[in-house]
Amino acid sequence: MVSSGMAAAGEKIKNSSQKSIYRRISRAFIDYWWHIRLFSPNVRLFLLGTFLVALTTAGGQLLFNLYLKERGADESFIGTFLSAGALGTSIVAIPAAFVLRRIKLKMVLLFSTAAYTLTVLFISRLSVGDMLILISLISGMALTFNRIAAAPFFMRNSTPKERTYIFSFNFGVTLVAGMIGSLASGWMVKALSKVTPHMTDAYQWTLLMAVFLGLLALIPYSMLKAAVPGREERQADFSWALVRRQFRLYLKILIPQFVVGIGAGLIIPFLNLYFRDRFGQPPDKIGLFFFAVNATMLIGILAGPLMARKLGMVKTIVLTELLSIPFMIILAFTYSLPLAFVAFLARGALMNMAQPIGSNLSMELVGKSEHALINALLTLAWTGSWMISTAVGGRLIDKYGYTLPLLIAVGLYIISAILYYSFFKRSERNTGRGFMVEIS
Repeated sequence: MVSSGMAAAGEKIKNSSQKSIYRRISRAFIDYWWHIRLFSPNVRLFLLGTFLVALTTAGGQLLFNLYLKERGADESFIGTFLSAGALGTSIVAIPAAFVLRRIKLKMVLLFSTAAYTLTVLFISRLSVGDMLILISLISGMALTFNRIAAAPFFMRNSTPKERTYIFSFNFGVTLVAGMIGSLASGWMVKALSKVTPHMTDAYQWTLLMAVFLGLLALIPYSMLKAAVPGREERQADFSWALVRRQFRLYLKILIPQFVVGIGAGLIIPFLNLYFRDRFGQPPDKIGLFFFAVNATMLIGILAGPLMARKLGMVKTIVLTELLSIPFMIILAFTYSLPLAFVAFLARGALMNMAQPIGSNLSMELVGKSEHALINALLTLAWTGSWMISTAVGGRLIDKYGYTLPLLIAVGLYIISAILYYSFFKRSERNTGRGFMVEIS
C-alpha cells in the first residue's frame, strides 16, 4: 500500500512537472507571437529580404569551393579566393559602421544586394584566374554593407518593447535560410548532374538559381519606407582620443577574437572540401551535413544564454571553446565518416554557442556611445584574421592535408580561451540574480 501510494505520488509529480513545462513553452510561444505582431511593416520587409539574401549566401558558401575544385582550382587558389572576400569585408567594416548610422538605408540595401548577387553570377561564369579574386573582394565588400545595415535599420524602425525580439528573429531567419539553402543547393546539384553533360553545368545552374533568389530580395527592399537616422546615432562616439584612452581595453577585447578567428579561418571554410576529399561525399550529402550543423548551431545559440546565466559569460566562452577541442582533434585524425559527422556537429554547436556571448560581453564592457566602434572593430578583427588564415589554410591543406591545419587551430583555440579567462575573469560579479559585467 505504501509503495503504491508513493508511486501514485511520483506519477502525480511527474505529470505536474510535464504540465509546468508545457505551460512555460506555451507562454514562450505566445509571448514571442505577441511581440512579432508589433514588428513594423518596414521590419517585416527587411526580414523577408534578409531571408532571400541568406538563401543566396548559403548556396554560395556551400558550393563555391566545390565548384572551383571541379573547375580545376587547387586549395591554394581557393584559400586566396576566400581570403579576398574577407579582405573586402575588412576594408569596409569600420567605414560602413559609421556611414550607415548617418544616412537613409534603403538605397544602400538595394545597391549592396544587387552588387552581391551579381558577383555570384560572375563567379559562376568566369574561368579560374585573377579576375575571380577581384570578384570575391567586391563580393565581401557588398555583403558587409548589407549585413551591417541591419542594426541601425532595426533601431530606427522599432521600439524598445519588441527590439530584442527583432534582433533574435533576424538571426533565426538567417540561420533557417542557411539550413534551407545548404540542403536545397546540394540536392539541386545532384538532380541537375543527371541531366546535364558536365558536373560544372550542374553547379552553374544551381548558382544561377541562387542569383535569382538574391535578386528577388530587391522587391521587399524597394518597398521600404526609408527612416532618417536618429540624433543618438549621429552622435556615436568616435575619436582618436577615445581610442587612446581605451586602447588597452580594446586590445583585450579584440585579441582573443582575432586568435580564435585565425584558428577558425584555417579550417572552417574548407570543411565542405574536407568531406569531399577525405570521405568522397557528393554535394547533396555535404549539403545535408551543413543543414544539420546549422540546426545544432541554433540549439547551441539558444542554450548559450542559459549557460551564461548559470556560469557567467566569461566562463561560458572559455568552457565552450575548450569543449570543442576534442571534436576538432577527432576531425583531424578520423577516417570514419559517422565519427567525423558527429564531431562536425558538436564543434559547430559549441563554438557558435560562444560567439554571440562573446559579442554580448564586448558590448557590455564599453559604454553605449562606443558600441558602433567596438562592433566595427570586432568585425574587422574577425574578417582580418580570416583574410590571413584562409590563404594560409589553403596552402597548408594543398601541401599537407587537413590534419595539420586542424591541430594548429586547436592550439589557437586553447590560446584564445586562456586569453579570455586571464583578461576578463574579474570583469563579472555574481549579483545573486545573475552576473553583471563591470566596465573597466
